Amino acid sequence: QTTMAQNKGVKVSTVHDLLRRSYNIVKMMTLLLTVFLAWPNSNVAVQAFTTPAAPTHKRLHLLTFDLDDTIFPIGPVVAEANDAMISRLQTFGYTDANNDEIVAASKRIRTELREAGEALTYTDLRKQSIRREIMRLTDLQHHQVDDSVVEDVFDSWLSTRHASADKYLFSDCVNALEAIQLQHPDAIIGAITNGRGNPLFMPSVKDFFHFCVSGEDEGVFPKRKPDKGIYEAAVETFYNLRKEESPDSLNWIHVGDDLANDVGAAAITGAKSIWLSAEEEESDLPSWSTATKEEMERRAMLNDSAKKYVSSKISSLNELESAVMHILTGER
Repeated sequence: QTTMAQNKGVKVSTVHDLLRRSYNIVKMMTLLLTVFLAWPNSNVAVQAFTTPAAPTHKRLHLLTFDLDDTIFPIGPVVAEANDAMISRLQTFGYTDANNDEIVAASKRIRTELREAGEALTYTDLRKQSIRREIMRLTDLQHHQVDDSVVEDVFDSWLSTRHASADKYLFSDCVNALEAIQLQHPDAIIGAITNGRGNPLFMPSVKDFFHFCVSGEDEGVFPKRKPDKGIYEAAVETFYNLRKEESPDSLNWIHVGDDLANDVGAAAITGAKSIWLSAEEEESDLPSWSTATKEEMERRAMLNDSAKKYVSSKISSLNELESAVMHILTGER
């Protein structure tokens, strides 16, 4: 019993000590708060505690993306679009329509244009190739082919291209765009592409993008990548969207998979370039490409010369926000 009483006395004493110490701490905090609020420069002190620290990196004004093989793989996208094109031709009664024949016609048309010193948009090239396929399957002459059929078949190809691009988006694309939007809410995000892809027609990503500049656009064609003209058009679009703001020094970053078309061309125009490079790069041309051997050799030379313009290299879009921050903070 004596031991129990002693233990009880120790516990009560401990509780009293804790209460006394707590009381003293409260008194001290009250005193400090009173002095703090009575301080003549207390407003300055309050601001020092409540004002967030200034950012340690530059502000991102403009972020632009290439599309093909940057936010989606172009191979399966074009394959599905071509299947839709052939299927549409067949609904018009051209049951023997063949995509290989259309690709061959595209190459012949490009050769004819090159010899004549003329240029053609990718849109008109595909439409002419569709027309020649109809001519191959019938006795019709060029002027006898129904323009509305050609337009209908092309529209089927284009709408499927957009739908397939949305379906085949790289798995980390949306998350990467969300991270950029969260960390850089005031940044303008745009797309720069030579072809007809357009993220504004892709439901999964359309709300992230403010604009798309294409090499097919009036005022841009024929200044496609790697020409500076298409990038200058993108910068002009940025300033049109931000008329109330004209930064003295534009902090612009471009992301793309192609060294010549994206990295080098964008950097020469004033951007910092992020090169999205997969571990394994394909050297063979896809079956649907109409590029010539000479064009591919020239591209290889441009690729080599563009490597010096790489500001950051990533292997997936998961690494994009980190690469952007490294550039904005001056790290490499």
